[in-house]
Amino acid sequence: MENYYSDENFTKHLAKPPREDQPAALQHYGKIFQHPITWADLRWIRSQTKLPVAIKGIQHPDDARLAIDNGADVLYCTNHGGRQANSGISTLELLPGILAAAGSTPVMFDGGVRDATDVIIALAMGATAVGVGRPYAYALSYGGAESLTHFLRSFLAELDLCLAVCGFQDIASLKAAGCEQVAGG
Repeated sequence: MENYYSDENFTKHLAKPPREDQPAALQHYGKIFQHPITWADLRWIRSQTKLPVAIKGIQHPDDARLAIDNGADVLYCTNHGGRQANSGISTLELLPGILAAAGSTPVMFDGGVRDATDVIIALAMGATAVGVGRPYAYALSYGGAESLTHFLRSFLAELDLCLAVCGFQDIASLKAAGCEQVAGG
């Protein structure tokens, strides 16, 4: 897999490697991101494929509705690394509004998911599926495939235990029961 940020890749577009001309490298980087994707771009993407189109980064109900109106088949509720900004709103707080706006459109969820309890909560609230990123990556980096296998088995065991403690046999019965937020919780 090509490393986009390697000197070799940048020198395709720059006279000198980034280490030798940082201002030019920053200017090139800025050009790449100066034209954010718009709803018109989403409509164009939708017109080019019959594959499902998922939109990641949905944080507000209005954006959920706009994404659906412009061709999204799946919404991905995430705060895109809001964990780095201590005052950023958690994805769990965003989820109810996104779900309400999404109607029957599937809503994926991630952000701050560290254990099976986080998965149980998001699924009970109505998420279609939950992404578990960092623990998976940590396990893989710690000990390769063996460590990842151990993590996944442990995670699934914890998921089964959490379901049982909550009185559910499986995820389907949990999702069917749903949940509601209790005042002060």
